[in-house]
Amino acid sequence: MAEAPGSRTPRAPQAPLAPGHAGPALIAHGAGNSRKLVREALSDQPDFLEVDLWVHHHRFEARHERAAYPLPLLVEKWYLRVVPRHPFSLHDLLIETGPAAGIFLDLKNGAEEAAALVRRSLDSAPGHPRVLASSQQWRLLRALRMTCPEVDCFYSIDVLPKLDLFLSIADRDAVPHGVSCEHRLLTRPLVERLHDRGFSVIAWTVDEPDRARELIAWGVDGITTRCVAEIRTALKLPRPVT
Repeated sequence: MAEAPGSRTPRAPQAPLAPGHAGPALIAHGAGNSRKLVREALSDQPDFLEVDLWVHHHRFEARHERAAYPLPLLVEKWYLRVVPRHPFSLHDLLIETGPAAGIFLDLKNGAEEAAALVRRSLDSAPGHPRVLASSQQWRLLRALRMTCPEVDCFYSIDVLPKLDLFLSIADRDAVPHGVSCEHRLLTRPLVERLHDRGFSVIAWTVDEPDRARELIAWGVDGITTRCVAEIRTALKLPRPVT
């Protein structure tokens, strides 16, 4: 993780992701992928609902699975399911959620088209909640920053080479609010280093209270989890202010 001398540009610290309470924002993993999941997740009062968004035929489809088009199947590691006749959209999610929680977009593909679709969805849902976005596609996030400046962008990092790349160029890139990082890549020195450079840090996917407790001690700004209620209770985190 080498850095060129003198390459750093000072950055102001980022505002809290969940300003209504102390501690990190709790992000409900995959909870925005269907109307049923949204309604189930909101009872746990997460700060954000995560949604996986794929561009297909010039529209968003909310789903974690990969598609097997032209077959009408969605594929996950351990199962197959039929493509729904009416896929859940970002517009549907914004309307269904209302002010109850923020939305955390995990944008899978689409580049400029995905950015345009986010803009269209936000415009179609007046009074929509706070929206954050992550992607592994830097081109997509740059397009999103141009079309939706109100959306804070996070680079999604799942392997060390991507983390090295982020650290080597992020100070010369106006896009990133921070990183959404596979939690096993994070260490206390790395979190401190990112914070020192003005970046927020979201850890995913953290379902064990002991690991969440360690990450919170390191000062992470957000935790993506399948177990919002359990993590909050075990760590005595406050509920969001609505």
